[in-house]
Amino acid sequence: MKRIAVFADTHNRFTRLPEAIEKAGKVDMLFHLGDFGSDAEIIADKLGVPAFAVRGNNDYASVLPRLRAERVEDAWILLVHGDAYYTTGQLFDEAEKHNCLAVLFGHTHEPLLTASGKVLLLNPGSLSLPRHGYAPSFAVLEVEGKDINAKIITL
Repeated sequence: MKRIAVFADTHNRFTRLPEAIEKAGKVDMLFHLGDFGSDAEIIADKLGVPAFAVRGNNDYASVLPRLRAERVEDAWILLVHGDAYYTTGQLFDEAEKHNCLAVLFGHTHEPLLTASGKVLLLNPGSLSLPRHGYAPSFAVLEVEGKDINAKIITL
């Protein structure tokens, strides 16, 4: 089983990071879903794990990809920032197009965990700048084979 910390929209603000790292526990890797995707290196260094990140709409000079599919165990997981999609249906379609069992996105700064068929949809929210009354949050994925379980963790 692999455990993955999932962050989005950190915007180079780390005041809540120590508490998030403590709550995450031991993880094997980090996914960062953009808007300061370069923060992934800082967070991954503190977690002691490799990082995989995508570019968000505020990552102006970034060379990070806008979309990436990563294989974890036997499951393919799609990472996007989310600003190029207007509905969750479009995100589900993108996951299916890339044969992914999950699609992870940010951009809205609002946590969301839902599924359609066999595809999981996850937005971890924002640790730094949560919106619309949501608490600061991130997520942890547990992947075993093709089984993906997700939990949104609030601070």
